[in-house]
Amino acid sequence: MKKFISIIILMLTLCVSNVGAQEKGIASYYGLKAHGRKTSSGERHNAYGLVCAHKKHPMGTKLKVTNLQNGKSVVVRVNDRGPFAKGWVVDLSWQAAKEIDILSKGIAKVSVEVVKDEEEKETPKG
Repeated sequence: MKKFISIIILMLTLCVSNVGAQEKGIASYYGLKAHGRKTSSGERHNAYGLVCAHKKHPMGTKLKVTNLQNGKSVVVRVNDRGPFAKGWVVDLSWQAAKEIDILSKGIAKVSVEVVKDEEEKETPKG
């Protein structure tokens, strides 16, 4: 029983320690043609929703993605896996990419951090 409790405490510590941790790299976005296709989570991709693909964060994790060139940010929910190119950290839905102004270039250098639900409501865009 002690071992089981120790494992649970370790898992909770790892989850909490990820909150606020920053990751930097390149963001891209899904084209509108991906709208309606199945994602790794099993749900259909919604180009007009605030969703993303990330390699390691659990499905459903909320991430704050900030465009480092203009300071604009958006909170998205992980529902897919990727991107798998070196240095690329997140693939955004078309709507999320629009909100941080990366549609014209297609990619941008961003920071990504895990947020709690309470922070999502307080996060100003732009």
